[in-house]
Amino acid sequence: MEKRIFLAVVISIALLAVWSMVLPKFFPELARKPEPVKPAVTATTATSTNPAIPATGTLAPSTAAPQEPAAPVVATPVAADRVQTTTIDAPEYTAVLTNRGAQLLSFKLKNYMRKDDPNQPVDLVRRREPNRTDFPFAIEAQNAPLAARLNAALYSVTDRTDGAGVRTLDYRYSDGRHTMTKSFRFDPARPFLFDVTAKMTPPAVYRLGVGPGIGNLRPEEVDSSAIITGNGVVQAAGEFDVVARESGDRFQQYPGVDFIGLEDNYFMTALRPTVGGDGVLVRKSLTDAATKTKRDDFVAAVNTSADGSISGSAFFGPKETTILDRYGMENALQFGWFGPIARFFLKALLWINQFTKNWGFAIIVLTIIIKLVLYPLQHKSNVSMKKMQRVQPKVEAIKAKYKKSKTDTEQRNKMNMEMMALYQKEGINPMAGCLPLVLQLPILWGFYNLLSRAIELRGAEWILWIKDLSEKDPTYVLPILMTATMFLQTYLTPATGDPVQRKMFLFMPLIFGFLFKDFPSGLVLYWLVQNVLTIIQQLIMNKWWKDHPDPPAPATT
Repeated sequence: MEKRIFLAVVISIALLAVWSMVLPKFFPELARKPEPVKPAVTATTATSTNPAIPATGTLAPSTAAPQEPAAPVVATPVAADRVQTTTIDAPEYTAVLTNRGAQLLSFKLKNYMRKDDPNQPVDLVRRREPNRTDFPFAIEAQNAPLAARLNAALYSVTDRTDGAGVRTLDYRYSDGRHTMTKSFRFDPARPFLFDVTAKMTPPAVYRLGVGPGIGNLRPEEVDSSAIITGNGVVQAAGEFDVVARESGDRFQQYPGVDFIGLEDNYFMTALRPTVGGDGVLVRKSLTDAATKTKRDDFVAAVNTSADGSISGSAFFGPKETTILDRYGMENALQFGWFGPIARFFLKALLWINQFTKNWGFAIIVLTIIIKLVLYPLQHKSNVSMKKMQRVQPKVEAIKAKYKKSKTDTEQRNKMNMEMMALYQKEGINPMAGCLPLVLQLPILWGFYNLLSRAIELRGAEWILWIKDLSEKDPTYVLPILMTATMFLQTYLTPATGDPVQRKMFLFMPLIFGFLFKDFPSGLVLYWLVQNVLTIIQQLIMNKWWKDHPDPPAPATT
């Protein structure tokens, strides 16, 4: 009985490990959702309420753009005579816009540094190959030559600031046949959120988007199974969905969209339309300017309304709980199946960190609190294992009695009934020894998702060599200490007398050590502190058992 229970626990741990290393890479949408239920938001084909825009291919550079048939002149031509960039310097970010296509060249977050260069802020705009004109807020149109020309054109710029410090940039271009206007309004009272409007006259079928991709990848991020690098996020009619970048569909359309955008583990770029048509995700094959690798990346866009206009707001910022809650995008912060546990731990860590002023020590304090809460169960488990150790000779006698009946199902059932009767007489619950470990699994998984997705812990230092609790320990010191303490904990735990089970228990630290070596160091710290506290508890229990060698069996009637 106890062998099967133990094997079930080991298999469960192995499955969770496989889940953490394999599924996030190939099925990230499953690893992210709180429950495996298909959301009400469904992708539709391009033959929806909006006229179709070709979904394949990339925006063509202006040098290769063919010209469409001439149309009558309907407006006075308007254009700038030179490239002009404008910088918006806000307390939280620095945004750079260009009048070439009226697009966003850069959006750097001042309070979040790149992990490969701590002196440089994170830029949420992906670097492009030379001569590309498909930065955020470029357009794609049913008339591809028209879109290419509008994205490469030099727009005239009007820059104004009101008394409240709200800065508005108005871009306008006209070739005499088509006129395109775009406006960007930056309000310092709304960090990471700014208003965007676009209008084409005469009306044409087009869409305005963000992407392709989000941020600039480090080489180690390209093939990582633990790092999200460009999934689509969609909320339509109140239903939220995550669309994996590796999904097979190159074009997906969502009616009634609340917001649509792109994400990585910690940041998001999104559009929140108030005027416009359906939201769309278009997958494009591009070469990353930093890593020089070709990959598929999403563009998240909003289709135009019937009068050729789109308006709403754009979010370029961190997936921080308070910020997302403020803007009604709280669903974008997903912690997987054990999300409620992760969110509770995040709130607890935020509160504890007010006093510790160090996220590593906050994790240690939270671990102690968790240990105290689970102490009654752990104590009950230790007592049960001690009782199991005491009755082991009787268990072996029952097994020896039926040794020659291994293939006789009826005799095996009788043996199991005798063993259960013995356990009941002695007041032993065979499951009690495994219960604390089983309860630790959702806590462990919640911590893993928290440390890999909560931006509050991104780049959080502890002491000495641990510079980022959301990254693995570069020296492997913490995993080694964790493995050693697991060995010591196993040695101190009462043995049931079953040599096979004992060997399996001694083998588990090696399994955990191998799995945890690439896990976030904050997670390893949590498990290490758990081990140390369990060792202290076990030493106290062993001392108590030495003075009280035989816990009395419960009275039977």
